[in-house]
Amino acid sequence: MLEEPDRRGGGAPATPRARSGRHRAQRSRTRTVLLALLAALVVVAGLAIGLGTLQVDTVAEDVGRVEEPFPDEPDRPRVAEAAEEARTFLVVGVDPADVATGATRAEAALLVRLTGDRRHAQIVTFPLDTWVAERSTTLEGAFGADGPPGVVGAVETLTDVRVDHYAELDYSGFATVTDALGGITVDVPEEYANRGRTFPPGPQHMDGAAVVAYVRDASAATRPQAPERQQRVVQALFGRIGELGAFAHLGRLAGLLDSATGALRVDDALTDEALVATAWEFRGVGEPEFVAVPVGSAGEEQGEPVTRLDEERAAALWGHLRADDLAAHVGEFG
Repeated sequence: MLEEPDRRGGGAPATPRARSGRHRAQRSRTRTVLLALLAALVVVAGLAIGLGTLQVDTVAEDVGRVEEPFPDEPDRPRVAEAAEEARTFLVVGVDPADVATGATRAEAALLVRLTGDRRHAQIVTFPLDTWVAERSTTLEGAFGADGPPGVVGAVETLTDVRVDHYAELDYSGFATVTDALGGITVDVPEEYANRGRTFPPGPQHMDGAAVVAYVRDASAATRPQAPERQQRVVQALFGRIGELGAFAHLGRLAGLLDSATGALRVDDALTDEALVATAWEFRGVGEPEFVAVPVGSAGEEQGEPVTRLDEERAAALWGHLRADDLAAHVGEFG
């Protein structure tokens, strides 16, 4: 178990009762930071995870692993010197498309950046039909054709930002988790209809089924607004977790264990020990800062609709990520 360094000076040896108390406190802190990491990764795709009584040595069993999710090393960008201490995660929301074949569809793609100073978590949202000209495909197409290595490669090609870790979130967990939270209130900017539900403008209390309908695309025409819908759900989930005091009272979310951890997979480099160590790095981060990739124009490639980015503004965004100074420029991409 990862423990905080003992910064105390000398003194009398600790009594068994004191040692037991410290052990409980350390275990509690470890659970808290595990929740912080998984919430940071999962909430960005609209799924809040409460780890409850999860022990460090069971993380590997409860959280799935994705084997070899990265492209071959010679094809990958180098880490910029200014961002050596930062951590970049690619989070892909997936929907099982065919249980019989095991095929899956990508539903969302987001970059999560933990800054080098460990003070900010930034979430960059992409339209799934973002066109990656150098690879003649979209992010969705790259995932469909080559799975995790394909979409990681496409994002790295598009941004020239190296992805350190990969996380995959099953959208089937949305309804269960949202219902376990008692539902969430989402601020809907304009009317949206999907799956037999209509969401009028204004604050809307949503149960799990409603959240799934809201974050998913009703049609190809609604795809450009998908990142904004995801962001609003993320903010609502973060707010609800705060209302419940989940970070202070983990037992309140203990009922989410089976459904939530079963919906999450991370790259196989994040062993249980590495997952805990990474979680500690998230412990001082508050609510994430959201940035939508600057969109240019809609178009068509290979007979399919695509979204082309605003090349100048997108290049500026990638530059700030490489320089690890996006926190000072978030407002420029609102």
